[in-house]
Amino acid sequence: MNVTICWNTKDRNTIDKIRKKFGIPSYMSVNRETPCNIKEEDMELLRETEKRGFIQIRNK
Repeated sequence: MNVTICWNTKDRNTIDKIRKKFGIPSYMSVNRETPCNIKEEDMELLRETEKRGFIQIRNK
Protein backbone atom coordinates (compact mmCIF):
# COMPACT_ATOMS: atom_id res chain seq x y z
CA MET A 1 0.00 0.00 0.00
CA ASN A 2 1.49 3.35 -1.03
CA VAL A 3 1.37 5.90 1.78
CA THR A 4 3.27 8.97 2.87
CA ILE A 5 4.63 9.06 6.41
CA CYS A 6 4.85 12.45 8.11
CA TRP A 7 7.24 12.29 11.06
CA ASN A 8 5.95 13.93 14.25
CA THR A 9 8.90 12.84 16.37
CA LYS A 10 12.37 14.33 16.00
CA ASP A 11 14.11 11.52 17.93
CA ARG A 12 16.49 9.97 15.40
CA ASN A 13 16.70 6.69 17.34
CA THR A 14 12.91 6.26 17.25
CA ILE A 15 12.75 7.16 13.55
CA ASP A 16 15.48 4.62 12.76
CA LYS A 17 13.65 1.86 14.67
CA ILE A 18 10.37 2.57 12.85
CA ARG A 19 12.16 2.65 9.48
CA LYS A 20 13.89 -0.65 10.16
CA LYS A 21 10.67 -2.37 11.31
CA PHE A 22 8.57 -1.32 8.30
CA GLY A 23 11.27 -1.05 5.61
CA ILE A 24 10.76 2.70 5.16
CA PRO A 25 13.49 4.45 3.09
CA SER A 26 15.81 6.94 4.80
CA TYR A 27 14.70 9.81 2.54
CA MET A 28 12.84 12.67 4.28
CA SER A 29 11.59 15.82 2.54
CA VAL A 30 11.86 19.31 4.03
CA ASN A 31 8.21 18.85 5.10
CA ARG A 32 9.29 15.81 7.18
CA GLU A 33 7.50 13.41 4.79
CA THR A 34 8.65 10.06 3.43
CA PRO A 35 6.79 8.27 0.62
CA CYS A 36 6.87 4.48 1.04
CA ASN A 37 5.19 1.17 0.29
CA ILE A 38 3.87 -0.68 3.36
CA LYS A 39 2.74 -4.32 3.38
CA GLU A 40 -0.96 -4.85 4.12
CA GLU A 41 -0.14 -7.07 7.12
CA ASP A 42 1.97 -4.27 8.67
CA MET A 43 -0.70 -1.56 8.36
CA GLU A 44 -2.37 -2.35 11.70
CA LEU A 45 0.92 -1.98 13.58
CA LEU A 46 1.74 1.20 11.63
CA ARG A 47 -1.65 2.65 12.63
CA GLU A 48 -0.79 1.89 16.27
CA THR A 49 2.46 3.82 15.79
CA GLU A 50 0.35 6.69 14.48
CA LYS A 51 -1.97 6.53 17.53
CA ARG A 52 1.07 6.86 19.80
CA GLY A 53 1.95 10.13 18.09
CA PHE A 54 5.23 9.25 16.35
CA ILE A 55 3.92 9.61 12.78
CA GLN A 56 0.98 10.65 10.63
CA ILE A 57 -0.17 8.43 7.77
CA ARG A 58 -1.16 10.36 4.67
CA ASN A 59 -2.66 8.72 1.59
CA LYS A 60 -1.35 10.87 -1.23
